Amino acid sequence: MLINLFERIHFLNSCAGIPLTNGLMELLGKIMAQILSILALSTRAMTERRTSELISSLCSSLIDCDPETFLKRLVGRTDVEDALLRLDFLTKEESLMTIARSLEVTHHVDSIVRDIDGNVKVTKDGEQHVLSVLMRILSHISLRVSNRNT
Repeated sequence: MLINLFERIHFLNSCAGIPLTNGLMELLGKIMAQILSILALSTRAMTERRTSELISSLCSSLIDCDPETFLKRLVGRTDVEDALLRLDFLTKEESLMTIARSLEVTHHVDSIVRDIDGNVKVTKDGEQHVLSVLMRILSHISLRVSNRNT
């Protein structure tokens, strides 16, 4: 998971040529922290489960041998599930921020293209004006040459 996140950061920053904003860098940091939290919670849950299974096997005949384990099983632990939901939320937020940044870059490129298009139109209009002036000059020279010949 962390390697995938680093690959996404590398792709966005280097390959796609999209500079990472401070907000996106902060969000990616939160995602890394959430992934580490999930790993810690999962490790703790596995350790507690092993301990609980050991105690259960030792005290299988006693009903109230470990009230904490009994309550955890009864209520259910949701810290890992909550952490996964938070990670899901953060990754969706990352996607939205990346899409928004891509849209911003697209609008910037569109603006540049429109400016270039405007410059091309001005150049074509200027070219037409120069051709018009040249045609008048040539016409005037031609008229003078024909008047001299007659």
